[in-house]
Amino acid sequence: MKTSDKFKWAVIAFILGLGLALIFCALRRDALLERSLQSAAVSASTSASDPSNQSGERSSGTKTADKLQDEPTSNGNKDALLDGPFIAIVVDDLGFSYARAEELSRIDLPLTWAIIPFQSASEKTARLATQKGIPFLVHIPMQAFSDKDGKGYMVATSMRDEEIKENVRKAFRSLPGAIGANNHRGSAATSDMRVMRAAMEGLKEEAQRGNFKVFVDSRTASSSVAAAEAKKAGLLALENGAFVDHLEDVKFMRSQLERAARQAQKNGYAVVICHARPKTLVFLKELSQNPVVGVKFVTVEELVRHLRGERNHEGHS
Repeated sequence: MKTSDKFKWAVIAFILGLGLALIFCALRRDALLERSLQSAAVSASTSASDPSNQSGERSSGTKTADKLQDEPTSNGNKDALLDGPFIAIVVDDLGFSYARAEELSRIDLPLTWAIIPFQSASEKTARLATQKGIPFLVHIPMQAFSDKDGKGYMVATSMRDEEIKENVRKAFRSLPGAIGANNHRGSAATSDMRVMRAAMEGLKEEAQRGNFKVFVDSRTASSSVAAAEAKKAGLLALENGAFVDHLEDVKFMRSQLERAARQAQKNGYAVVICHARPKTLVFLKELSQNPVVGVKFVTVEELVRHLRGERNHEGHS
């Protein structure tokens, strides 16, 4: 065989070998990728089947307080169980519809309202709550992880400390009679230590004026430092244990309350959050007629008095 032919066949053999090697690598990569995707699918299926993984802050996809938090009482179970255990239900997102607030006010169950400030029915809703003797929180809008920026929110990560303090003060003072505050959305803001420190300094000024009793961390992110910063500022802070109605199903809401009841029996109390939605109002009406056994329903204000050692609350069981 001529030298040129030998060289030609050598080149062909090399190219064929290289091609086979590339094909082998591609097949191995695809097999690994498929295995990885199968593993991810199993993980996603497990998460989807667990309702405690659903997000209370729907647009953020952030893990929230749907799993009940083990939150110690101020003096442990010893005294907490003397009159309890207690469940305090906070109804979020009031301020948009006065008719919805009127319907809610007719439910015979201790509830605490959370009113978003500066909405069309905010002030009127706060006046109704005061007339009916219903304690309410200022539901302060805060920036979520899913928000591109903090525009439209009263507490955002891009804001300077003084701006945050001023916005918090304005929000609280816009609804006279509020007993405290909680966050509306806010997974990003409540996870930022600097931002929360500034917000709590603003609320601390309101407490010094005698108008502020408690901050409730809505726990729209497991990374929230809001309650911790509130306590550092010398404020009484509670944490949401579960979002009751992130599924609009009355049976699911009942199951969430029953889980909260078990947690309250363990720790002495639990705080849960629901929303001013039509299906939720149906659930709350049913709950008033057929309450969860073994717990006493109280307002956040009554719970605060209890935790401070004042036992003159009435409750509802």
